[in-house]
Amino acid sequence: MPGSPYVTGKTSIMLREDSDLASGQKPETEKRDGAKDHSLSLSDLSVSSRAPSALRADPELPFLEMAWSPSQMQEFFNRSVLPGVWPGQQATAVAIKDMTYRASKQCEILYALQLDDPTQGQPRWVVVTFARESRFQEICTHHYDGDTPARLTPSSVVFLPEYRCLVEFFPRDWQLPFLARAMEPQEVASLLSQGGPEAERSLRLPQVEVLRYRFHRRCVLRYTVKAPDGGAPTEVIAKVDRSKSLAVQVARTQNLLQPQATACGLIIPKPFGVVQEWGLLLMERVPGTAIKPVLKNATAPEQFTEVIEQAAAVLARLHRLRFESQQVQSLQMLLQELRKRAALLPLVAPLLAQEVDALLQQITRLGAQFTAVTPSFLHGDFSLGQLLMENGQIAVIDFDSACLGDPAFDVGNFMAKLYRIAVGRADDVFRQLALHFLAEYQTHLPEHRVADRVHLFLSATLIEKALREFERWPNKYGQAGPDSLPALLLQEAAACLYRY
Repeated sequence: MPGSPYVTGKTSIMLREDSDLASGQKPETEKRDGAKDHSLSLSDLSVSSRAPSALRADPELPFLEMAWSPSQMQEFFNRSVLPGVWPGQQATAVAIKDMTYRASKQCEILYALQLDDPTQGQPRWVVVTFARESRFQEICTHHYDGDTPARLTPSSVVFLPEYRCLVEFFPRDWQLPFLARAMEPQEVASLLSQGGPEAERSLRLPQVEVLRYRFHRRCVLRYTVKAPDGGAPTEVIAKVDRSKSLAVQVARTQNLLQPQATACGLIIPKPFGVVQEWGLLLMERVPGTAIKPVLKNATAPEQFTEVIEQAAAVLARLHRLRFESQQVQSLQMLLQELRKRAALLPLVAPLLAQEVDALLQQITRLGAQFTAVTPSFLHGDFSLGQLLMENGQIAVIDFDSACLGDPAFDVGNFMAKLYRIAVGRADDVFRQLALHFLAEYQTHLPEHRVADRVHLFLSATLIEKALREFERWPNKYGQAGPDSLPALLLQEAAACLYRY
């Protein structure tokens, strides 16, 4: 669903994002079911206005109360940022779109700003990184060459040492330094041309559409070039990742898997090219309708089960593919990563930290009872969001996390996504769908015996989701305390350890 032009002039950039601010509607506060947009209300939601709180103050990040309050941030932008970026402009509304919080290290927040300029149809995306002083100085020195506010180009990046924060107006991103160039139509036209200067001159400037933006991690774009003869336009998917080597790795993975997938009735996007310096991968846009909305909009039980059975069959086919890789995933590695992410939790969320630690110890103890299994190909992030259907065939996308490992990892990850919905909606139907998915998978690959171990990966993934919820919305955890979504997900993780 295309949006409105984001930047006027020579560039033609579209955003596939909600336009609540542009239409004058207030974004909803996050609902527990997780299906709504995560924007905060435009009213003041500062943590100081809610009590009691399960979240302690973070002395290394003294400006979090302001950062988590849209009304205070609106004042902050109007007072300290916009006068040097767009003199005379004011932010009339501010909403939080996404967040990543690392206790005592940094808090990165994606805001949507609606300006009073009538030519700005879409809200402007702005990422603000609040960091402890040493981290802030590192970002200034190593990622923007020590630039100061006086030396920076207007309307791009602003350093505010007094607030220990970096303000970046999209598409500037210190972890994706070539994103702006990947969104410039002239640059894109040059990348897409394959026949030398003549082909480049004949190629029309593409429309650039943002499909998904995970600030400081990756951005997924769609390039659409109209055919000169009025025929069907050419569409190319582009991924810009902070890891420059990932683009090469994913291209190799998809080239290796594509013929095998075709032989078993699956579609995998064909890579077109890689610009390693940019962390950019170009690939075909595979046709198809996303399966995820089918489950979301299903009204009859048979619709649910049909989608789940299709997903189980696809995963079984993926796990049969031949694959060699130095990337290997194991339960021990997953638990190690979770411990690393939870290491600083005791400083700001001791109750959450205690629950996570106790669960990780239980999973470790139970996991010691199982011997290592023969590794197989893993998608690494298998879910309905990675499946598209077209004329009876299914396409699988997003191979960024492909590796070798226990197939129970993919099965548990998929089941955890259904349990996440069950917890958010207080609907046991999705727990039953998770069990149905497991049963269906086992009918296709009984030799993997994933039911013996899946509870370990399922519980670990639910812990990861609890940590992710806290990292995305720590202010809401602080307001809701033990009844918050992170706490409920940890309860579900504990139950799953002994449910199978």
